[in-house]
Amino acid sequence: MHTGSSSPQLPNDLVVSFFNVNSEAIYQLIDFGEGKKLEKIGGLVVERPSPGATDPLGGSPLWEKVDLAYRDQGWHYLSSCSRRMDWENWKGTVDSVTLRFKPTAAGQVGIFPEHWTHWPWFQEQYVRLSEPHLPQPRVLHLFAYTGATTLALAARGFHVTHVDASRPTVAWARENGELSGLKDRPVRWIVDDAVKFVDREVRRGNRYCGLILDPPSFGHGTQAERWQIHRDLLPLLHQCWKLLDEERGFALLCGHSPDIRLRELARSLGAAHGMRRVEKNRIQQAGLEDSEGRTLDCGYASLFEW
Repeated sequence: MHTGSSSPQLPNDLVVSFFNVNSEAIYQLIDFGEGKKLEKIGGLVVERPSPGATDPLGGSPLWEKVDLAYRDQGWHYLSSCSRRMDWENWKGTVDSVTLRFKPTAAGQVGIFPEHWTHWPWFQEQYVRLSEPHLPQPRVLHLFAYTGATTLALAARGFHVTHVDASRPTVAWARENGELSGLKDRPVRWIVDDAVKFVDREVRRGNRYCGLILDPPSFGHGTQAERWQIHRDLLPLLHQCWKLLDEERGFALLCGHSPDIRLRELARSLGAAHGMRRVEKNRIQQAGLEDSEGRTLDCGYASLFEW
């Protein structure tokens, strides 16, 4: 374990490594460009906005066969299939986690496939951190949304505290847990503002071996608290490090904010309380590969181990 008192030296020039995932059974990125993307989700061809899709459109003929499109801040049901769809049955399973998809007012459907690539790493962490005759390692998952990552952690044996400020979204996550056959796994489902919850956990003296967070650029808490990532992320990280086990653990920070830069993120994390104990740190840019082999920028991820 690193025992020095100063923060580890982060590289001056970060290597940007795109990682790609396609699970065609429930998800495929078909094409993208001109500010939008074309996906196959649970059997439907779906068009959604994508700020990172700045390239020209590819040549997929499926742009003419869209079932469901989010345009002008609303959903358009463009095929008889989508108009007759029983939305209770729009779902799919990846790596033992079953997810229900829903068109939401914000243009989301409850799926972030770029996160799936981290799930094998969770298994590595469980093997590294779990010990016989001791309680299950505890993980705090903030901004946890519809719970795919929470359920992937629970399926691997972790005790998970799932925190999201939206009551309907937490109910959706719990439903995904039931669909996945994981409702009896040790998951605490918490409806709360992430910053306020972390502050209370620090005062209580609670500890976790793992931390996962995927903060939005902007958002609102349970009492209309305003979240702004440039203002609030670093203070939250400082508090989060206080909750983590001193001897060994892991953390994953994901994000989709287009104005967050990897070098800026590295400098901020280097200043955060607790970075001095990190042995391994990878900062990556996330990507999904379409049917023509082009890569769509899907944000960033920073992984830590100690």
